[in-house]
Amino acid sequence: MLVVILLAAIVGFKIYTSNYYAADEPSLELVQESVGKNVSCYTDNTGTVFLPKEQQVKAVIFFYPGGKVEYTAYSALMYELADKGYICVLPRMPENLAFLRVDAMDAIQVNYAQEMTAVKNLDWYLAGHSLGGVAAAKYLTEEVTPDAGEQSGGTGTKADTFKGLILCASYPADDLSGLPLRFLSIRGSNDGVLNLKRYEESRKFWPADSTEKVIDGGIHSFFGCYGIQKGDGEPGITNMEQLETTAEMIDEWIGN
Repeated sequence: MLVVILLAAIVGFKIYTSNYYAADEPSLELVQESVGKNVSCYTDNTGTVFLPKEQQVKAVIFFYPGGKVEYTAYSALMYELADKGYICVLPRMPENLAFLRVDAMDAIQVNYAQEMTAVKNLDWYLAGHSLGGVAAAKYLTEEVTPDAGEQSGGTGTKADTFKGLILCASYPADDLSGLPLRFLSIRGSNDGVLNLKRYEESRKFWPADSTEKVIDGGIHSFFGCYGIQKGDGEPGITNMEQLETTAEMIDEWIGN
């Protein structure tokens, strides 16, 4: 009986995860045509890295994709940010669920130790959309193991690695209020997916240095390029306008 229940659970999970939002390739191609000439892009089985070509690098942004969304759907936002001078890392998540790979950052550090050393002196920001943002916040509260080189005088958590956290249409479910992080929350005014009650309740978990930005006419789905998510609101701006605005808000916030 236990085997039957287990098999049913596995089948049910596979059915659940197979129904995901695929990347809108025509929209991604438009962004790539617009700014791609200024950005180098490298992909392997762990994800994709976006590198500014001919400008000084400002910081590194590690972005957790939203739940049940093909990770490449966020390439457009990564291109926009890389065009502004940011190295962007977009990890591939198993079954398109960031909670199945909360430690994605650790895997990248291990697989690309030499490359990580080359940019270790830059400011690092962790970011994420929707459930990916919740997973990113959770990662920050994980304790650093002794062999991971816990920083002297730090918090003893993985938050010590990062300058700040950027959440798009998301909120932390874990308490970050005691961590010395900068925090930026961006959401759309017409978002029909984000649970505003939980969002407001999460404010007690926000770090002291927190900033909130609301995109007028923005919706949940337009932080990526994957169409419009079920239950989302009516957009008052285009997908490209929201992506450009999001990148501008992040760039301005990091620069302050």
